[in-house]
Amino acid sequence: MKYAIVRLGGKQHKVTEGETLRIERQGKLNFDVLMYSDGSEIILGTPLLKDIKVKVSLVSEELGKKVRVARFKSKSRYTKTKGHRQPISIIKIDEISKAGETSKKAMEKSAKEEKPVVKAEVKKTAAAKKPATKKTTKPAAKSSKGKEKA
Repeated sequence: MKYAIVRLGGKQHKVTEGETLRIERQGKLNFDVLMYSDGSEIILGTPLLKDIKVKVSLVSEELGKKVRVARFKSKSRYTKTKGHRQPISIIKIDEISKAGETSKKAMEKSAKEEKPVVKAEVKKTAAAKKPATKKTTKPAAKSSKGKEKA
């Protein structure tokens, strides 16, 4: 079972492939990989591992649970309450891989994808059109109802 210990936003997380995480909202998801294990060997970084890549996709962004913040001064009837909801990103760990190692999914995709042969299409030129003949019509005569001018 592959897993890695990564540092993100000042916190360390143990992640496995296919796992979803709730983390504080980040501008960019830059993972620092501290440790990697594929089940048979464990690789420790000093302090980071450069050849281990963690591919992540963003599932959604939400607000966390409301935290009630209260101020209180005794004997003066002074109270203030506020609420705060921390923005949270939900991410999914797609793949953990070493540099130079190809995953099973990537191998399956490359085996399935066969490029179809594209035949060059012959374009037919349109026949020259004759200019349209104009119909000459006289404007309609004004009909005068009622009084006629002399």
